[in-house]
Amino acid sequence: MLVVTAACAQPAPDSVSPAASAPEAGRAMAVTIDDLPVGRGHNLAWMQNVTRGLLAQIEASGVPVVGFVNQEKIDREGEREARTALLQGWVDAGHELGNHTYSHPSLFSTPLADFQDDVIRGEPLTRALLRARGSAPTDSLRYFRHPYLNVGPDLDTKRAFEAWIGARGYQIAPVTHDNAEYIYALAYDRAIEAEDAALQARIADAYIAYMDTTAAYFEGLSRDLFGREIPGVLLLHANALNADHFNRLMDAFRARGYAFVPLAEVLQDPAYASEDTYTGRAGMSWLQRWAITRDIPFTSEPLPDGWVQTVAYP
Repeated sequence: MLVVTAACAQPAPDSVSPAASAPEAGRAMAVTIDDLPVGRGHNLAWMQNVTRGLLAQIEASGVPVVGFVNQEKIDREGEREARTALLQGWVDAGHELGNHTYSHPSLFSTPLADFQDDVIRGEPLTRALLRARGSAPTDSLRYFRHPYLNVGPDLDTKRAFEAWIGARGYQIAPVTHDNAEYIYALAYDRAIEAEDAALQARIADAYIAYMDTTAAYFEGLSRDLFGREIPGVLLLHANALNADHFNRLMDAFRARGYAFVPLAEVLQDPAYASEDTYTGRAGMSWLQRWAITRDIPFTSEPLPDGWVQTVAYP
């Protein structure tokens, strides 16, 4: 796997790449959005604009989502009430929220006890907002997402954390359709800051095309592992790119035959009970983890456009 997250990258085993599949009916996907309220530490006005845009795009698309919160982004002196209102907007819109830790540490480099403390610190505000809404399953804090998709440096740590988080009432939210969306989002932010509308449009077009190619890759890997395409879990982030183009991205997935369903429904598929013994620095798709566990070689997923990487990291 050549590109996974900003902090985690490593090559995957060499093999024949899974063949791209033609659009077909019957595909299913759950959509998850990390780093709420907004990633990259932007100022309050930026966060408010992104939140309004993203929630409007999600409402227009009619797609159920689960948003994963880093509570540290709320705890800013003088702005806590306004930042809490950003999460309240997600709750008011009926969306489910999950725990993405307080400060977004990596379990690879954070001692287990410290990581567990950070998980606990990430609970109070999200739990309170959900409880105030009602008593349905979506009004409880039931999903956890690992920052950087990193599950620990070794199998003992991974299993110890999984036992602890399960006892705390959480289900770990896996990802099948991982991607380098964060690179396109950073490039898009730079284009906004430069007030370059043409560059924004070019990046958005490249983003949609790139996500289409990654979908084909993971569809093929699913068929190689399970003889079928299992319902997927898509990873996105709360950023300006998706605030402007989430609906367009969902339309691209619909053109591939996808229906969007709740995360709880996807995780009922027996494939998600597959053995997973992968640990290491790189975060990656659960499809790739299952392949590594079974000692099935696979090629890396499609790389992001080089020119986009140059814009993102000049």
